[in-house]
Amino acid sequence: MTVPGSLGDLCRYILSYEEGQYADNPVRLGAIVREYASIQSTPNLLRTIGLVRSLGIKIEAVDYLKTGGTNMLAKGCWYIHYSAKDKPATRKFTIFHELFEIIHKNLNSLNPDYALMKEPQISRCADRFAAAVLIPPDFFLNQAGKTGCDLVKLAQNLELSHQCLLIALGQHFAEIPFIGVLFEHRLDGENCTDGEIKDFMATLVVKTPPASRIRSLCGLQTVPARNAHPQVGSLVCAAVTSGHPVLWRSAHVEDSPAILVRPLRSVGREPYRVIMLAIPNEEFGMISLQAETIEPVPVNGDTLCPSRERCRNPGVCFWKNGRSL
Repeated sequence: MTVPGSLGDLCRYILSYEEGQYADNPVRLGAIVREYASIQSTPNLLRTIGLVRSLGIKIEAVDYLKTGGTNMLAKGCWYIHYSAKDKPATRKFTIFHELFEIIHKNLNSLNPDYALMKEPQISRCADRFAAAVLIPPDFFLNQAGKTGCDLVKLAQNLELSHQCLLIALGQHFAEIPFIGVLFEHRLDGENCTDGEIKDFMATLVVKTPPASRIRSLCGLQTVPARNAHPQVGSLVCAAVTSGHPVLWRSAHVEDSPAILVRPLRSVGREPYRVIMLAIPNEEFGMISLQAETIEPVPVNGDTLCPSRERCRNPGVCFWKNGRSL
């Protein structure tokens, strides 16, 4: 990775790149920044900070932020503050997220015809930009192939967050119907009464263009909206309740996808995050190495719920009552 020029130089380069037609496309913009800074592989935290500082941006880890980051302009200088409490993988993603917002504002200053985005669009675009900069395509596809798209191994090997990696999977497999979801454990689940799953929420939902209209993956699993709780009797419910990964594959249902649901457990062995990946059955090779490693419980429309012995909602569970199969 080489040291680029100033922030102004970078923004002028972006506007001159093929007449600025990609300035409002976060993935293409990330590719332009990679080219400008000669990023060939995922940079570590030190190099990430060095790149931002080389643009004339003052960057600092701070204690006043519990997580994430912020950016500000003061006395003609841009600042990025990011939480010192976050892990390095999250810090890198946060830094490039904030860099996108700064670039976005500077492009508008240089060219008023370049429209400023509003929330939530700008945050979503900033996330896509961060993933695009951090993960060069050829490098990432090679790493993903070696692990079977295993976000846990990729996160360890590349020092990247699961969020960043899931977004990258959607970007680099955009030609197939791919759906990825992260469910996070939340402590503020008082308004839901669905047993253990009440404390989980879909914090990230990634869909490729061919999957944009898909609402139901199989009889036991829908595609959740962001901030939605898992449904009782769903594959995610089974994985959370049992604490074991679940793999749906059905030869009886036409066009049924392969769905891998993987709970990640804390030191206390309780699930704190769930990763769901759904791909066409004929593309199962993408995740086969991961499946061999984690040995998920195989399920289909003919099997009983693997967490039935621990079920807290037998009266309303579609799986247990066989109403959705």
